[in-house]
Amino acid sequence: MRQCFDVIIIGAGIAGCATALALRQQHPHLSILLLERRKNTPQPLRIGETLPPQAMTLLQQLDLLTQFRLRGDVVSLGNHSAWGSPQLSENLFLYSCYGHGWHIDRASFDRWMAQQAESAGATILHNTTVTGTPAYDRQRWHLGVTQNDHAAHSVETPIVVDASGMGAFFSRNRNVNMVSHDKLIGIFRYYQTSDTGDKSYDSYTLVESCPYGWWYSAGLPHGRRVIALMTDSDLARTENLLHEAVWRDALLSTHHTCKRFIHAEPLASLQIKPAHTQQLERFCGQGWYAAGDAASTFDPLSSLGMYKALRHGLLASYAIRDDLLNKSGTCEKYQHILTEEFKHYLHMHRQYYWLERRFANAPFWQRRQSSAVSSYSSLNIRDSIMDNGFP
Repeated sequence: MRQCFDVIIIGAGIAGCATALALRQQHPHLSILLLERRKNTPQPLRIGETLPPQAMTLLQQLDLLTQFRLRGDVVSLGNHSAWGSPQLSENLFLYSCYGHGWHIDRASFDRWMAQQAESAGATILHNTTVTGTPAYDRQRWHLGVTQNDHAAHSVETPIVVDASGMGAFFSRNRNVNMVSHDKLIGIFRYYQTSDTGDKSYDSYTLVESCPYGWWYSAGLPHGRRVIALMTDSDLARTENLLHEAVWRDALLSTHHTCKRFIHAEPLASLQIKPAHTQQLERFCGQGWYAAGDAASTFDPLSSLGMYKALRHGLLASYAIRDDLLNKSGTCEKYQHILTEEFKHYLHMHRQYYWLERRFANAPFWQRRQSSAVSSYSSLNIRDSIMDNGFP
């Protein structure tokens, strides 16, 4: 294998693969290496299942939309939410200029994105980790990598993209701090449905607030469903919500979410995933860019995680293109765009949590509403949020 590449991307998830695809579109002769720590074997079910309608424009820009529609994912017609009231409200994608969204098998989608990147000419090394501290010398990065537990060797590149996920391995190695805004986690379980029951549930994402936080559920391909309780990690421990019986009792106390598992059997035990909002203090530097969850993470309530990963991949490719052309101000522009994106997200996030006033005395809600902006009417807040990706 060659030792020098035009671009090295740490992480072959959605953001990393989108970056590689976009770069190969613009510069077909670029040599691109993706370093992926996971093995090249089928992954279990992964949380993160909804592609919002506006993601279709990004897939089209990556020239993936036609192939994506052949995958057979589940159509998402909109969002139902019991938020601020026990009654369900609707945000139908019927009225979206982008059309409907999709409920996807996330593990399958990640594999598909990797296959598209390889078909475009990128090289992916699976079961590979970056060892030691990357060094920058004479306009080139030197990275030690270990694959399949073999002896480490070095690869070089003028540009690194950190798409390593929430851990932001490379960026934090540059002494760039990660700023966390909350302690949110998801306690979730996958279910397999039987042939009976109301299949219309699977066309909608459902969000239902509760004193501990809120419940999320969605239909998946092959008759599967996912149900998750989103709460803070310390509250999960003090309320014993990590215990299966307690989690199930909390599910049974819901008005709407509980109906989604009446005709379903659990596929596995409870799983836990961090879901807190965080951002890097800096999103780029000399010869490097952070993208996707390595740059920032959004509350799953926004349903924008995968959209953001695709968008960051495109944005990083444009920045790298200008970098390779020695254009000035490239890093500053990328920093500005991602900073403004995160500011807008935080504004919408605070407004949406302000809408739920029924549990104002519960710790989960007190933490989020103490900093919420209250100078807008609920109607204006709700309309604005629905136009920007929140359910």
